[in-house]
This record gives sequence, structure tokens and C-alpha cells, in this order.
Amino acid sequence: MNVNPTPPNPLQIYFGLAASARKTATQNELQFLICNDTRGVVPYRQAMLFLRGLRGRWRLATHSGLSQVGEASPYQVWLEALISWQHARKPFEATIQLSDLPKDLQDGWQEWLPTGVLALPLSGPDEEIVAWWVIARDEPWQWPAVPPDPAIWLNELQAVYGHALWAWVHPKRRWKFFSAFTKKTLWLSLAAVAALSMLPVRLSVLAPAEITPLNPHIVSAPMEGVVKHIPVLPGSPVKKGEVVVELDDTLLVNRKQVLEEASRTTGADLLQAEQQAFDDQGNSRGSLSVLRGKVNEKKAELESIARQMERLQIRAPAEGVFIYSDQLDWAGKPLQTGERIGLLADPAQMNVTIWIPASDAINLETGADVKLYLHIAPLKSLSATLTETSFSAQPGPDGVVSYRIKAHLNDTDLARIGLKGTAKIYGERVPLIYLLLRRPLASVRAWSGW
Repeated sequence: MNVNPTPPNPLQIYFGLAASARKTATQNELQFLICNDTRGVVPYRQAMLFLRGLRGRWRLATHSGLSQVGEASPYQVWLEALISWQHARKPFEATIQLSDLPKDLQDGWQEWLPTGVLALPLSGPDEEIVAWWVIARDEPWQWPAVPPDPAIWLNELQAVYGHALWAWVHPKRRWKFFSAFTKKTLWLSLAAVAALSMLPVRLSVLAPAEITPLNPHIVSAPMEGVVKHIPVLPGSPVKKGEVVVELDDTLLVNRKQVLEEASRTTGADLLQAEQQAFDDQGNSRGSLSVLRGKVNEKKAELESIARQMERLQIRAPAEGVFIYSDQLDWAGKPLQTGERIGLLADPAQMNVTIWIPASDAINLETGADVKLYLHIAPLKSLSATLTETSFSAQPGPDGVVSYRIKAHLNDTDLARIGLKGTAKIYGERVPLIYLLLRRPLASVRAWSGW
């Protein structure tokens, strides 16, 4: 025998809705339940839920019969304007009638809403309105509702939905760490932090650095010419007087041959003029003086070329290591007088050249401590002492405008000319809070102009 199941009564439906509201896994699921599932206890045609947007305006979040609210439509814009008016309405009334609306809102009523419209605010324990729940049906609403009107359940559902939605919109955050502090302990902690912020620490800055020679000899071109060959490899030791650069001699050899031929021709002309002077002493004396001058001129030019040919070989002015880029880079390169080719340095005499970016500069004084961390040994630091500071910034090797400073290298272990690394330069002592806020304050000042 088939037994027809007894339909659930409104009380059972209410408890079912309340339990479902507490078990929703997402806020969207809760909003869908509010607008759609409530029909089981209170029949209606439309239900809408409005949440406050980022700019404080009420926005349509959920509509009955729709899984998702689309782009702004005239209907949606009108509803949002209606709720904005209802939120500011004084004194508050839950029922909305056509005669209560301003003229600009009355036009859309007949097109979009039935006769009965009820707007209920949803709030949590703090009584702050987190949403507006609008329910529309064909019959006018009587609020507060009285039996047998099923709307009597809306008052209870309003409280349940409000608390559940408040838990999603304004989640309660418990700061367990701070809750364990008493008022006295909190003040003592703040005092300890303030005291710690005034702890004096040494101001420091990190900057790229390179080990460079101390008082090196500059090897430069003694005259204009073209590099023929550099017999010494880069970084090789040389002795005093050893040839380090050879210039091409083709041009000077050709000039020397031309001058030697011209000198022989001028000498022959002088000899002929001297022989003719015995026969015609009056006319030949003037030409003899001119020819003797030409002979002396050619002789002086030959001596000059001889001295220039001696300078075709550039010799080391002292003993040391010849530092330059590469042999192939210089082969065949034309030079101007005084153009630097390389450096001749004593490998035992080294210092540290540091480039501090202008944006990171701090007040530095001669004698400040410097620690150098080479790229080849990043876990070991070399001690140095600041010996020279710069007052003007200039583009560094990496193109960044920087201040160039130098430091004497006290620890030469693992040090070699040309090695690069990072230098940490120590300045004056400042409070810890200044060290932490120095860069942010500088950025704010650069951005705001304050």
C-alpha cells in the first residue's frame, strides 16, 4: 500500500533553510540560497540581494532565477537607484509603495516590479547593514506580518541570513598573539621597541669595487703612429727597459729613403757649385750659401727621423706588470700622441677603487673602515681603509652616475690587480630607526618633492 509522504510544514522548512545557511561553503552559494530557496516558506515572484561596492554604492549581487548577474542593464541600474533611496530613507519602512518614490523612480515601477515590494536590511552582531534583501510579490505586504501570512517567517530568516552573510563579508579575525598581551605588557613591549629603534648602529653602503694598482706608470704613445706588435702578454711581468710596444716603421723608413736620396742630390749640387766658384767667384757665392743650407736641412731631417725611429720601440720605464686589454685589440690600431696604451704597475702595490652610486651615497670620511668581498671568495672579506673621497659624481664603468673613492688594502691575501667584488663602506653611527627608514624617506622625498 502506497502512503503519500506528508509535505513539510513551514517550521521544518525554516529549520532547513537555517541549517543550509550555516553550511554554505561560499558566499555566492549563500546569496543564491537567500534569493531562491526561501520560496519554500514564503511565495514571491522576485528576490534580489544588494551588497555595497568598493566605492560605497549598493550593487545588485544576486537575482532570483539567475545564476549570475550580467552587465549593467537599465533594470539593474534602476534597482540600484531604488536601494540607494531606500537606504537613505528616513524614517525607515520595510514596505515600498509607488507613491513613496520620487518621480524619477516611479517610471520603472510598472515595467519591472509587481505591487508588493519588501526591502529588509541584513546585518550582523554589530548591527551594521551588510546587504539589502528585496522581495517582490503580486499582493501588497503587511509588515510586520501576522498569521496566517507566511511572511511571518521572514523576520527570523532576516536574522539568520544577516548573521551568515556578515560572517562572509566581515570575517572576524582573532589576533591571538596580541590577545595574550595585557595593557601593561603591551605598553612595555612598545617601550622596548622604541628603545630598540634608538639603538646606535653603523651606517653602511654596498658598492661595486675593483683592485687597482697603486701609483702605476702610464704607457702611452710618444708620437703618432700605428701599433705593429705588442710582444708582452697582458698581465705579464717585464723588466726595466724591455720593449712592451712596437710601432709600425713603414712610413718612417720610406721618408728616410727619400731624404737620403735628396741629401745625396743636394750634396752633389753643392760640390758642383764649389768647383764652379773658382771660375766665377761673384755669381757662385750666393748659390753656395743656399745649397749649404739645403744640405744642413736634409741632415737635420734625417737626424729627426733617426730619433723618431728610436721611439718606435716603447720600453718599460720600470719593473712591474704590464696591464692592457688584448694583443689583437691593439694590432694595427692608429695612435695619437699621448694616447694611453696600458699601465705598468707593481703587483705588490694595490688599492681598492670603489664606485658608490649617487642614490646610495652616505657621509664618508678619510680613515673609514672598508670590507672587500671578492667574487672569487665571497665568504671571505679583505680589510681596507678609506684614503680618498670624491666630491663630484661621474659615470662609472657600468654607466651609473657614481662617486669614485679609493681605499688602501690592508689584507692582500687572495688579492690581485684586476679582481672585482663588492665593498662595504662603514660611515657614522646612527639610530637603528634611521637606518631602516633612510631609503624609504629618500624615495618619498624624491616622489613628493617635500
